[in-house]
Amino acid sequence: MSFRHRFGIAVLLLLALGAGMALRARLLPAPGIEAVTNGAYVEDFSLPDLDGQPRRLSEFAGKTVVLNFWASWCGPCLEEIPAFIDLQDRYREHGVQFLGVAVDDAAAARELATRLKLNYPSMVGDLDAMDVARKLGNQAGVLPYTVLIGADGKVRARLEGTADPADLERWLSGPPDGD
Repeated sequence: MSFRHRFGIAVLLLLALGAGMALRARLLPAPGIEAVTNGAYVEDFSLPDLDGQPRRLSEFAGKTVVLNFWASWCGPCLEEIPAFIDLQDRYREHGVQFLGVAVDDAAAARELATRLKLNYPSMVGDLDAMDVARKLGNQAGVLPYTVLIGADGKVRARLEGTADPADLERWLSGPPDGD
């Protein structure tokens, strides 16, 4: 078998694999929010915000925090941020605080936040941000990645991939915060 023939077969196999993955993504439901029972307390961490000022998770103690790891180059992240902006407006008075963590270059994250009119704070950090995400259960290094933290500081739920705004809203409206 010639190199050209083997190369053609390899290309066809890759195209078939790509088509299969695309079809799977369309046919299977989006990942849901994975509730965490007996969640651990979240360890405080600090990263700079989009203006370079140090911020700590503990600044939001006593609030329900929707901690979202995102990047300016991440298509699914860009899809979910407008819903997060809307939910922040609607749930702010109910003790909910969205908090972004950009796994990105500060300038790119700042430009995107300005363009989207981000109405909640965002920290930024490349490898440091991924280390925080990993400590919060993101072993695969997936973006977007969202962690729902109860007002008591315990992890309540996690989501790898794009958040469904309706699922998130049900979670924010529904379960009690205590054990």
